[in-house]
Amino acid sequence: MWTQTQWYEAARQMAAAKPDYYRKWGEFYLLSYQRWMPEVPRPEIVRRLAAWNRERLDAVPDSIRYPELRGVKELIEAEWRGIRDGAGLSPDQWTAQCCGNSYYFRRMNLGAAPVGCSYAYFPTSDHGPILANNLDSTPEEPFGPPDWPLVNEFLILGGVSSGIFNDETSPEIFPAPVFKLVGRYCRTTAEAVELLTRYNHFWGPGNLMVIDHLNHTAMVEKSACRIGVRHSPDGFGIITAMTAEEPAMHAYVADRRAFSLKARGLPVECADTAYWRCADERRQLMNELLDENRRNPTLDGLQRLIQFRDPKRGLVCYNGETLIPGGPPCEITIRTIIWCLEEKRALWWAWENGKPSFENRKPDVTYSNVWSWK
Repeated sequence: MWTQTQWYEAARQMAAAKPDYYRKWGEFYLLSYQRWMPEVPRPEIVRRLAAWNRERLDAVPDSIRYPELRGVKELIEAEWRGIRDGAGLSPDQWTAQCCGNSYYFRRMNLGAAPVGCSYAYFPTSDHGPILANNLDSTPEEPFGPPDWPLVNEFLILGGVSSGIFNDETSPEIFPAPVFKLVGRYCRTTAEAVELLTRYNHFWGPGNLMVIDHLNHTAMVEKSACRIGVRHSPDGFGIITAMTAEEPAMHAYVADRRAFSLKARGLPVECADTAYWRCADERRQLMNELLDENRRNPTLDGLQRLIQFRDPKRGLVCYNGETLIPGGPPCEITIRTIIWCLEEKRALWWAWENGKPSFENRKPDVTYSNVWSWK
């Protein structure tokens, strides 16, 4: 069984191993909230986030309906303390680290923070099963070498953002550690999808790829309250941010986009619609590139897909391009990862001092004391 000591020590050791990373994340969240609420002094922002953290923890759900959450409030509190103590966070950094983006989505009702991100999976290749990820954000976002992507010896989860303006509001605010629940209780994609669906109100919005050790691959597309699931016929799959392909979710996203333009008094053609169109086109492009690789999947082919840049066909990997004349720049792909899952190693590229990530390969990461994926 899980214990508070286990959760505290695991979090403390993890944070102590890279304290600067956690401090930077605390400051990054605070900086983000200061940009989102420029009229609010920093001490007041911290006070609001702290109050929100307490409100979330106290909103413990019905343990009969959600039996996996029995005792989890105390585990989360222990984990938060472990992060604080391990990284030596200041009170402000700790408050922001515990809150993350949840206050943004639930109390400010602004929809998505502008980030992209994508995943692609080949169940077989010249290097065995391989998984790729782009982290699309701002260079201010802290990141480092890639962690191992398995949540247990049976399952991989890979998620990207997919916030929606004027989304519905979930009736639940408790910070349920849904992905940890998947790692503890699930062994197959079907079991994971069942739990993710049952806990629909506790996670997201976002798009998620779920892969089990038999290469059953599901793509989960989620708003705050709705969920759509697509299953791959052959294990190959892609997900990307800020778009949806499952028919019901696709229709809902389109409806919310149109509604938000009217609610904000924006014209049909504006920076937001250009951004949404870019996300939809990226999804279509990634599907096309995935189909091109199905017959002869290779590591080189996956790298080409995840770092694809073509002036005619479009982009999967970004470097702050402007989507419309005079418009704001889009995200930067600050990190790309390709995990060779059977070989227990990762190739990765990173944005660094203005050098695009796709031009800056970093030393490969090799993993020990992890489960291989065969």
